[in-house]
Amino acid sequence: MKIVVFGAGAVGTFFGGLLARGGQDVWFVARGAQLEALRSGGIRIESSLLGEIHVPQVRAVERAAEIGQADLVLVCVKSHQTAAIGTDVAAMLADGGVAVTLQNGVESDEILARRVGRERVIPGVVYVGATIARPGVVSHVAAGTIALGAPDGVDPVRLPAIRDVLARSGQPVRISDEIQRDRWRKLIWNAGFNTVSAITRLEPGELLAMPPTRELLRAVMLEVVEVARSRGIQLRDADVDDQITWTERAGAIRTSTTVDRERGREMEIDALIGVVVRQGRAHGVATPYSAAVHALLEAIDVSDRRT
Repeated sequence: MKIVVFGAGAVGTFFGGLLARGGQDVWFVARGAQLEALRSGGIRIESSLLGEIHVPQVRAVERAAEIGQADLVLVCVKSHQTAAIGTDVAAMLADGGVAVTLQNGVESDEILARRVGRERVIPGVVYVGATIARPGVVSHVAAGTIALGAPDGVDPVRLPAIRDVLARSGQPVRISDEIQRDRWRKLIWNAGFNTVSAITRLEPGELLAMPPTRELLRAVMLEVVEVARSRGIQLRDADVDDQITWTERAGAIRTSTTVDRERGREMEIDALIGVVVRQGRAHGVATPYSAAVHALLEAIDVSDRRT
């Protein structure tokens, strides 16, 4: 199976690198310093769980058209970049090929499906504590897990083969019967911790240690639960408690949105918190805490781009 990793950020480089190390036919679509690093030195994974891993040679290109047809495309670009790559992904997929979205948020697969076709897009939920330490180098501090699911319009018979290929990364991959619940459950964490950490530049554990920000986090996360319920997705208040408990035990975490802000990159504001406000408005659910966080992040984004 020919695999393309579209977007060589932390998630794509980590899982793609492990798949390449396992002997899979993997290509990376990257750009800038990351592209040059992959071409010249391959991939290095500095992991507190897996040790030091070096994949000395990988195939990396800037233009997707250079790769030709692919059987499996792992979409790992930032959520706001999804629409822009739709044409490239559609042209790349071989007959019977599928794209798996390994992205934040709950809407990227729908955006991609409008260009590629609903039956050819499989939503995934990825959990991994990984960041790009420097070009070509991934820092990894927490277990990597992928969940795959088949929404309406996708034949679930296709999932086991994809699961088995991705499992050759050595990381756990499972098939979920509740992929939408899984995605919204992850959004609970992202809408709270990713956003508030980017605003304050504090780590999740530090935010939980202060009663005012702990209360704010919990309020935002409960709004995600209510919006999900309005859409028929059965989240529980206990899911919020579970996320907080896990975070308190996890130790130091630098969220992806904080890293994006520090490095001057566009933040995933709409996918992580804007969606809560939009979907809440559409379904008659008040989201005042999420709206405030969203407004602050938008203002910060404007301010940061002026400096």
